[in-house]
Amino acid sequence: MGLSKPSATIRRFFGATLLLPVVFAVWYDQIIGGLMVMLLALFMTLEVKRLTNMPPITGYLFVGLIMAQSIPYWVIDRPVALIYGVALLVATIVLLHTKKIIMALFTLFLSLCFGYVSLLLLQPSGHIMLVALAAIIAACDSAAYFVGRRVGGPKLWPQVSPSKTISGSIGGMLAAIGLTIALADVIGLAGHLNALILGLGLGILAQVGDLLESAIKRRLNVKDSGSILPGHGGMLDRFDGYILAIPAFYLYLFEI
Repeated sequence: MGLSKPSATIRRFFGATLLLPVVFAVWYDQIIGGLMVMLLALFMTLEVKRLTNMPPITGYLFVGLIMAQSIPYWVIDRPVALIYGVALLVATIVLLHTKKIIMALFTLFLSLCFGYVSLLLLQPSGHIMLVALAAIIAACDSAAYFVGRRVGGPKLWPQVSPSKTISGSIGGMLAAIGLTIALADVIGLAGHLNALILGLGLGILAQVGDLLESAIKRRLNVKDSGSILPGHGGMLDRFDGYILAIPAFYLYLFEI
């Protein structure tokens, strides 16, 4: 008798543990954290390049532009307007190649995400804030997964992601709110109301980012963006919840 295949939950847990060294590196040192972000940007943009089947010249231009967004500000200082300019250029390249607006929007947000990560890491405790954000999104993702499996009920958007439920979505938002309130002092939030608003926003945006990537995979007729992480798929599959959440996180803390 052969060994049984590990359950989806066990594979998901094992895949998440593989990323713990990355989380520790970001928490331990701001400079190392910036290098880790650049490495993640490389993996994620190469997955986009493969999914969209870009030709070599266009594809590596796309990868290079995203990588430029992820370079920490203590290496290359640039105006914030350049973040938006590069993001629009990235989206234009993808739109011209794929003729898919949803793919262009996704890459626009992906580019902005790494641009705002570089801004966040410029802050004195930016690497600690980034780890706190990672914990909030992980809590949202995990709660949505386990509450959805446990409670079930109506589907959230079956045409895009058949396994996601409304109960799971609510569970994810509540977990994001609860952990944001718990980490308010770490993040630098004044008052529970600010933490509640930010937690709710992060809980919603993390799930919207997930659904956006799911919609793209449906359009491209692929199951996962890659296979590097057991139980998760590719780096895009694991970090899609950050794509909208990171810009919102930075803007709420430092611009609003």
